[in-house]
Amino acid sequence: MIHFHTTKVPPVTKEEMLKIYETIKTPYKLGAVIKWENDFTDSPTVFRQGDHFWMYFIAVSKDCSISGYETHLAKSDDLIHWEYVGPIFKRNDLNRWDSKQCAGYAAFPDITFGGTNILQKVNDSYYISYLAGNSDGYEPDPLYMGLAKSSDPTDPNGFQRFPEPILRPDDPDVRCYETKTLYKSFLFYDEAGVTGHPYVNAYNAKDESARERIFLAVSDDAQHWQRYGDRPVIDLITGTEDGIICGDPQIFKIDDIYVMLFFRLEAGKPAYNTFACSRNLVDWTIWDGEPLIQSEYPWENVHAHKSWFIRHNDCNYHYYCAVNSQNERFIALAVSENP
Repeated sequence: MIHFHTTKVPPVTKEEMLKIYETIKTPYKLGAVIKWENDFTDSPTVFRQGDHFWMYFIAVSKDCSISGYETHLAKSDDLIHWEYVGPIFKRNDLNRWDSKQCAGYAAFPDITFGGTNILQKVNDSYYISYLAGNSDGYEPDPLYMGLAKSSDPTDPNGFQRFPEPILRPDDPDVRCYETKTLYKSFLFYDEAGVTGHPYVNAYNAKDESARERIFLAVSDDAQHWQRYGDRPVIDLITGTEDGIICGDPQIFKIDDIYVMLFFRLEAGKPAYNTFACSRNLVDWTIWDGEPLIQSEYPWENVHAHKSWFIRHNDCNYHYYCAVNSQNERFIALAVSENP
């Protein structure tokens, strides 16, 4: 574990938080963009490559007892209409630590707000981080964090998985609250280097209490990772009875402010997407106003959560996972301008 490398920075003010909310809000919901009849679709990550936009997303059979996460690829010309390309990671019978669960997420995107939305090449390769396990079911414990690389991020057959996890819940430097399972990871290059390291990994994890918080790890080569700090950086769980999950972080930067989108689940309420802001990736100011995304319609009446946000041509696109009481879970989209 590496200790927090903090510099004294001014806090993000309420006025700045409100300005950022107004900048990133997406009040117009367009509904489903990736929805399958026999599978749940989930956790989109979207980027630009060449003349198209591409989406990695995960799917699991609705009969989760005999299934597990797999990773898929789709492409689009307008960020609204998506064409399926094919599977990236399929479950297998090799009895590896990642044979039965392989949920992938785009790594090292341009985190500049309104930037290129392309994935950055690192070590002459493109990367996917992925949630991994070797048991059937819906997110069965334990889950590990894997990494794979490719020379072409849009080739569904081009990714080679690393032989071992990059982080595990039983690592020697594991911290309190992350000793059971590691969930979604967001890997990015931090040009400012505020942690003292160029590469940062934000992820949610849980311990035996089954409540999830958001942690950081850092790397100097993007392949070997060490935990950063002795505690979670987003913890809306400790000291509360209602807090259940703070999860699925995505980070981008507006001027000198890091903006983290994540979802919250509180007892008795649908999960929703919100955000926090920081100038050093350690000290975060939590938005306390209206959620960025929340359940509003019958087709998302159970949860509206799990963000992926991009800005393109002065329009915000906020992809999320909608869950309803009709046993449907699918990828939906909200935008900042009424199309």
